[in-house]
Amino acid sequence: MPPTTEVSANQKSAYQRPYKTRSQRREIARRKYGENHDHKFLTRLALVVGTLLLVGVGIALKSWSEPDATRSPVTKVLR
Repeated sequence: MPPTTEVSANQKSAYQRPYKTRSQRREIARRKYGENHDHKFLTRLALVVGTLLLVGVGIALKSWSEPDATRSPVTKVLR
């Protein structure tokens, strides 16, 4: 009869995660959020500022391109 080998329970080959404290988990989550979402915020901010600038320049160009007849007439003051 061939010899049988027994594997003891404390020699597991499965990976065990290292224990992390609550503060370590919070720090990791804080770094993960900060790194991934900063560029999204800055991109949105740039889009909003760019849109406002385009609207302002468009209004300015439209007001400059209108003929002088639409402006209020200048009245002379008699003395």
